[in-house]
Amino acid sequence: MKSTALKRKSFIRLRDGLLGLLILVVLVLLVLRFQKTGNPQQEINQFKPEAGYLAPRFTLRNLKGNLEGLDDHAGKVIVVNFWATWCAPCVEEMPSFETLYRRFRSQGLTVLAVSLDKGGSSKVQEFVDKHKLSFPVLMDSEGVAEKLYPSFTIPFTYVIDKQGRVAARVDGAKDWQSPETFKAVEYLLTQ
Repeated sequence: MKSTALKRKSFIRLRDGLLGLLILVVLVLLVLRFQKTGNPQQEINQFKPEAGYLAPRFTLRNLKGNLEGLDDHAGKVIVVNFWATWCAPCVEEMPSFETLYRRFRSQGLTVLAVSLDKGGSSKVQEFVDKHKLSFPVLMDSEGVAEKLYPSFTIPFTYVIDKQGRVAARVDGAKDWQSPETFKAVEYLLTQ
């Protein structure tokens, strides 16, 4: 009887010791994790093409040959559309971008159409003239912006709020003149 009580007592000590050791390991892992992630505010202020993060900056040549980029439109809601003249869904959604731009440009919205065409700008200029597009069209023939905003689809679009943060990403073509889109843009313009 005495040996059973001693065994039970040493088992309880062993179990308490293991539990204490486990708690210590968990605490150390938590401390290491928080040290690794650092300040959450610092992480949010990183440039990433993801919702909530600052939009990666780029500067490209527009169709007039001038440099233009996100910083030129700071303080506005910016719709950045990556497209190409050979892309059928891209061609289809361009008129709705023009409608969106004309409706909200006086309220602080801009559309930047980043062409992924690899040839010269003449084909893009013909497209812009044919469709009477009035928003800025930038040439990314070197793939500068495309590397900052990687995607497996075309077209793809980012909506950037007035503070320069990515508010949304849309893969594929969308109707940019729908009532839902207008409400979302109106909301962003009031922020």
